[in-house]
Amino acid sequence: MRDDEIDRMVDETGEITAHGGGVVLVTGATGLLGAQVVRRWARLARPPRLAVLVRDPERWRTTVQRLGLPSCAAIALAGDVMCDGLGLSRAARAWLGGHATALVHLAADTTFSRPLDASRRVNRDGTRHLLELAAACPHVTRVALVSTAFVAGRRTGRIPETAEGAATPDIGWVNAYEQSKAEAEALVRESRRDWVIVRSSTVACDDVSGAVTQRNALHRALRVVHAGLAAMIPGLPDSVLDVVPADYVADGIARIALRDGTDGQTVHLCAGAGAIALEELLDESFARWARDEAWRRRAVERPTAGDLETWALFVRAVEETGHPRLRQVTSALSHFIPQLALPKRFETARAEALLGVGAPPVRAYWGRMTDHLQATGWRGVAGPMESAA
Repeated sequence: MRDDEIDRMVDETGEITAHGGGVVLVTGATGLLGAQVVRRWARLARPPRLAVLVRDPERWRTTVQRLGLPSCAAIALAGDVMCDGLGLSRAARAWLGGHATALVHLAADTTFSRPLDASRRVNRDGTRHLLELAAACPHVTRVALVSTAFVAGRRTGRIPETAEGAATPDIGWVNAYEQSKAEAEALVRESRRDWVIVRSSTVACDDVSGAVTQRNALHRALRVVHAGLAAMIPGLPDSVLDVVPADYVADGIARIALRDGTDGQTVHLCAGAGAIALEELLDESFARWARDEAWRRRAVERPTAGDLETWALFVRAVEETGHPRLRQVTSALSHFIPQLALPKRFETARAEALLGVGAPPVRAYWGRMTDHLQATGWRGVAGPMESAA
């Protein structure tokens, strides 16, 4: 979505407010999504006053140059979400105490293979530090948390845009990232009433062109299949993959995070009904790859799909007898693709009502994304990794 389109919608609907003209503190502003959200706000006809929490001021200056923003687009405050007080100086905390009216938390450690303690230090404890700062800022009237739809963990079926959409310890999660984000959500709900939680699905590409700036676990798993190293993957007949383009997520965050009238709401920025069936995904991917004669000559076999019990037996067999490279591959996949054998459909009615549009269906860009990855040697376009501020 173009900047002028967002600007027009803001002018017509008043979706984005500056919360009394105060300062909006943004974490994670140098990450893939955070940078795009700041860009959208900074280019509005009536932009909010922005401050960004950054561990590395030089990286922020690089981000500003890359996005083509004026140097005055946001005030950079040195800090770290993993530290008490967000690692801010006493003067910075005092300034925010007098001026901050909203906190938007995008900083996250999105590495699925982290141990739980490591994921918690950024995702759960970083959120706690942000909430403590919010409590010390008397003018704050909005705390927005950007979370993941996969706080649903091992839940299956319809996943509502509510607290009940998150898994609980008795249900469990596939990886520590999911659990730590679910715990962060719980902290926000327990601490305040003026919150909004925006849950994003997995980002597949930049936009419907299929270009990939930042690779993640999805692309690494797809490359394993392309290389013929995945003899089996988890999956059931009704399994689907729910992914979204980054521009849809950034637009949604920019339009919802500061919007009046959304206190206490959870919103899914997911493909929802536009998710792609696992069989269709494999059909499309193999058809695209087969256009490459060199790949076609390798006669890569399509992986078989099985339930989680069968997948666990397969992983165990590989661990006991497999080649070291294959053991490494299955270990990496185990942090992500078991979700395919836990069929779920994310409800998106609230997001569509707020935005007036749903996410583009995955089939509209999946083929172009696989083409882009193959054409770039599975590197995509070099870009910054999403990380904690």
